[in-house]
Amino acid sequence: MTAAKRLVWDFWRSLRGGAETELVIAGHCSADVEWHGFQPIRRASGASDVAGRVWAPLLDAIGDLERHPYILLGGEFEGSTWVGGTGELAGTFSGTWLGIPGAGRSVRFRFGEFCKVEGGRIAEIRMLLDLPDLARQAGRRLLPSSSGRDLPVPGPLTNDGVLLCESDAAESADTLGLVETMIFDGLNRYDGHDQASQDLERFWHDEMAWYGPVGLGTSLGLEEFTSNAQGPIVRAYPDRRGVGHVARIGDGAYAASTGWPSLVGTHEREFLGWAPTGEVSRWNIMDFWRREGDKLAENWVLVDLVDVARQAGVDLLEQ
Repeated sequence: MTAAKRLVWDFWRSLRGGAETELVIAGHCSADVEWHGFQPIRRASGASDVAGRVWAPLLDAIGDLERHPYILLGGEFEGSTWVGGTGELAGTFSGTWLGIPGAGRSVRFRFGEFCKVEGGRIAEIRMLLDLPDLARQAGRRLLPSSSGRDLPVPGPLTNDGVLLCESDAAESADTLGLVETMIFDGLNRYDGHDQASQDLERFWHDEMAWYGPVGLGTSLGLEEFTSNAQGPIVRAYPDRRGVGHVARIGDGAYAASTGWPSLVGTHEREFLGWAPTGEVSRWNIMDFWRREGDKLAENWVLVDLVDVARQAGVDLLEQ
């Protein structure tokens, strides 16, 4: 697992402004690497396509782009080796990307990424960005003010989230087990009416922190989490439920998961200003957790809200 984590770490450090993008990707990834990402790019295949459709346009717009990860972990899921992480992309937004004009502003926006490693190469990449936050920093607000706190998202309070070495297997299993119980015996027990039906106090510290994307924001403490993070979602999508993961891993005191989709629910009420459609919405999500003792203390969450808006009939980037 150490070799897989160091492969991804080196890939992240090498892929930056001024780099030979396609050569870096080809040097770390398999020839037929599959990239699954955010709206509107969604998918690319092979090093040339990933370079040309995903990274070259972004690096043209932010020529001094740097990646600042504050979490990196690895693990096995259903027979595959996965390395996941989150942090910030930062640089000077001088060009235009995805229709968003940068106007020379300095930006810092969140990324989440999962890489499947096979035979010493990255065979598959899943990536999400907080595009509404990037647009907000560039002077274009795509979403209303967050239901939670609009605060810069920090790394782990313990400053120990980059796990390049092997972790204790029992500790890793404890963390993943707590997360899985919280999801399947907590979040998925929501009865469609009362959030208390999830009994989340069993799994979370009272002073937990939930770091969500722009539009939902940060929630500090369980009360804020249930009212400001969960509340808008379960009101708008009352039958929402988790439907599985592409990857779910634990490493020391950290765990992470991603699903394509990770959550589905019927859009029955207004959400972020979008009128209900009555249709099932599918959310691509990444979660990263830190355990402290026998409960969860911090949770970093990325959601492709541009894609959720698309499913509600709203083109955030066009507007």
